[in-house]
Amino acid sequence: MILEKLNTEQKKAVIHDKGPLLVLSGAGTGKTRVLTARFAHLVKKKQINPQTIMAVTFTNKAANEIKQRVSEELQLDINSQWIGTFHSIFSKFLRKHSTKVGLKSNFTILDSEDQKKLIKQVISFLKLDNDLNEGFVLNEIQNLKDEIIFSENKSSILENTSTNDIDKIYKLYQERLVDINSVDFGDLLLHSYSILINNSDILNIYKKHLSHILIDEFQDTNIIQYRLIKLLLNENNNIFCVGDDDQSIYAWRGAKLENILNFPKEFKSQVIKLTKNYRSNDSILNAASQIIAHNKNRLGKNLECANKAIKNNKIVLQSFYSQEEESLWIADTINNLSSNNKKYAILVRLTAQMRSIEDKLIKYALPYEIIGGPRFFERKEIKDIIAYLKLASSNSSDLSFERIINLPRRGIGEQTLNIIIKYARDNKISFLNSTKELIVKEKFTLSTSNKLSTFINLIEKCSQLINKTNLEDLGIFIIEESGYMKMLEIEKNIKKKLENETRIENLKELVNAMSEFSNLDDFLEHVGLVNQNIQNKENHKISLMTLHAAKGLEFDEVFLPGWEEGIFPSSRALDEKGNKSLEEERRLAYVGITRAKSNLRISYATSRYTYGVNNFSIPSRFLSEINSNNFNSSISQEGSLKLKNKNKNENNDSLSPGKKRMLEFLEKYK
Repeated sequence: MILEKLNTEQKKAVIHDKGPLLVLSGAGTGKTRVLTARFAHLVKKKQINPQTIMAVTFTNKAANEIKQRVSEELQLDINSQWIGTFHSIFSKFLRKHSTKVGLKSNFTILDSEDQKKLIKQVISFLKLDNDLNEGFVLNEIQNLKDEIIFSENKSSILENTSTNDIDKIYKLYQERLVDINSVDFGDLLLHSYSILINNSDILNIYKKHLSHILIDEFQDTNIIQYRLIKLLLNENNNIFCVGDDDQSIYAWRGAKLENILNFPKEFKSQVIKLTKNYRSNDSILNAASQIIAHNKNRLGKNLECANKAIKNNKIVLQSFYSQEEESLWIADTINNLSSNNKKYAILVRLTAQMRSIEDKLIKYALPYEIIGGPRFFERKEIKDIIAYLKLASSNSSDLSFERIINLPRRGIGEQTLNIIIKYARDNKISFLNSTKELIVKEKFTLSTSNKLSTFINLIEKCSQLINKTNLEDLGIFIIEESGYMKMLEIEKNIKKKLENETRIENLKELVNAMSEFSNLDDFLEHVGLVNQNIQNKENHKISLMTLHAAKGLEFDEVFLPGWEEGIFPSSRALDEKGNKSLEEERRLAYVGITRAKSNLRISYATSRYTYGVNNFSIPSRFLSEINSNNFNSSISQEGSLKLKNKNKNENNDSLSPGKKRMLEFLEKYK
């Protein structure tokens, strides 16, 4: 029964006798089935007590799926404390041994908001710079915990404050956590590691207890997760890892590709490759294999279609002159196909790409949902700048005033804001007018008055520009002159920096959106209508998300827009880490392609309008890495025809290398 529906390689992995094993499981090759079958096989055939098997996943959903599948297979309720995510498993461990790190067993796990409040209190107590961002400091501390650096011996790499300062914050923060009998998310693993490494008696108990360790998505493990697993292994080395080095796309959040690449050598492990894909057709799998083959840092495998009955629909490759044409084509295509009751996914590299696509989906009244984040106009940075626009348009927009008065930080605290609000309500005037009158009446210190006056002058300047300039320039003026762009650009923490780079791209796309309107009132009305366009989630058949959010999912029809140099691969990623980032971008392309079951459509635009400039675009190098026979031969040339007509009178020698490359590419795939 357990082995009944498994192919040869899957069976080989499941019945593996003992010792370490790496199951290199390509996209759509049934890794969850193999992991659960392995668990069931150990219990049913090897007579292993299920309470001695640790099965680690990266999501609660995956953990519950394993429990459910194993329970159904064995006709036995499997409710082991050793099945779950790293954090859920070690949370239980920590409660048993909490006294070893100065905690009580009923400790509280703080959420992110409470963590930030505590960091803020610590910064205030230490009398450090009040402008020191608590979120930034907290991220730095969490990174250090993931790298197993304790507060008492840390070496800070924080660039915008002194080493001594971060040392003090981290140390006092950890002391305060113990004082209030609390931990943060990072402590669940760090405290557990500390207990195991410093208490050999406890470590030996668990090493003897755990007969087998099974790990899902092994390519996503970070330093502390890997070290914890190594600590718990006994002399039998019964570690069974399932993963795919070609789907390692989370380096930015600490995942170490080296963990899976070095596993065979470090553990002297056998490697079984699962290559039979049960999801996609040959053209899709060939394209994925051809792209990923250009990576050097991989263990290597090629996917093959397991079900030859699947219709081999070739990949559609579309070119357009602009992103607006591209977005319109996506919405129109889905609209014409929407009666077939299939699931659609639109996977983008940058969140900024979503705005134009959302707009077209709304115009076609197509129900959609954003996976892994809010809709474009609901994103924090977008709402912040729109608040500036609203206040500039109407000085009675009190909610906008409250949102942006200290954003970016101007040193205007809650006490000052409360004075403004009280005076406004007492006198039935707007917050902005209240501020003006209080400044005249000298109700604030000179320093506070100057800060408030600077803000008022900015809003008044914006108000004047509404009727004097186009919306595009108004948007750029606010983003730049408010200091918002500078605030995003100066971030030093690597994780936060990546988030802020995404926010910057979103703001540039906001400017693009504003350029489509002739006046501010119409634009603000459009934003309001878009935000009110809430679809019935039960009818969602279209999922819009980033490529990162798509990992582990599958869809009947997949659209991959924006396959242009600079967007995909991302220029900012390449600038950051060069070839290492290029390989991760290529793995991201592999993930995107392999989400498709029956139909895949890739598109690019020959020009994109960004922050007031119309930029010429070159097709992604990834497209050239795919053999042309995998593409539909009847490629739309909407974009290429415009480009060719635009350049037909130009001497070929006068064309830029980029334009030459574009025309050569179009000629190849026409």
